[in-house]
Amino acid sequence: MDPLSPRLQAIADLVTVGQSMADIGSDHARLPLYLLENRLVPRAVASELGDGPYRRTLAAVRSSNLQDYIEVRKGDGLQTLEAGETDTVVMAGLGGDSIAAILAHDWNKAGSFRKFIFQPMTRASVLRQTLAERGWPILQEILLQDNNRFVVIIVSQPGSTPYRLDPLETEIGCEILKADNNLKREYLFKFLEKYTRIYAGLKNSSRQEKQLLANSYRDKLERLELILNASHRPRY
Repeated sequence: MDPLSPRLQAIADLVTVGQSMADIGSDHARLPLYLLENRLVPRAVASELGDGPYRRTLAAVRSSNLQDYIEVRKGDGLQTLEAGETDTVVMAGLGGDSIAAILAHDWNKAGSFRKFIFQPMTRASVLRQTLAERGWPILQEILLQDNNRFVVIIVSQPGSTPYRLDPLETEIGCEILKADNNLKREYLFKFLEKYTRIYAGLKNSSRQEKQLLANSYRDKLERLELILNASHRPRY
């Protein structure tokens, strides 16, 4: 088996060794096959919704010698699993809004699993806000680069104590806002540039709603500048 991409390797490193896992949206089953080949998990479930991805996943598993340890299922999100069937559930490569919708489809079932590893490709802010409102703590948040793209991985678990994230924490993530390495600082500078462009387009508007929005972006800019001034700009 070829080496995993940096994104999948980072996810694999977060799966609890010795415990079962499910990969929702498992296209080609690369993650569960890697974990099983390296004897990191005892069993796995790989699921896909679409016919094509399901057939590719099934073919990949059938061509391995691990068919007794991995089950391929066709269906939507957590509906392919029994409550508490695996210890860890991975949802990677989906939008943050799609991941949130999968969880919200059946919060009781979602709450039956021990650990979740999320890798939202877009709209991570929607997922963070959903977790906060539901009271699911964010245990870890990892930032990396894969194929010249920033990747965010969020580890969470079921909880019942809602908490508040401010707008910057929701959009960027508390851990990333620590700006304690060059990659995080580079990521924050991209948001600084984005907010600067948006603020410039709003600040001179005479419409009250746009002025209010401009003020919110000004506040984000001021806070980001404080964080980055306490750090230093990444080297290129």
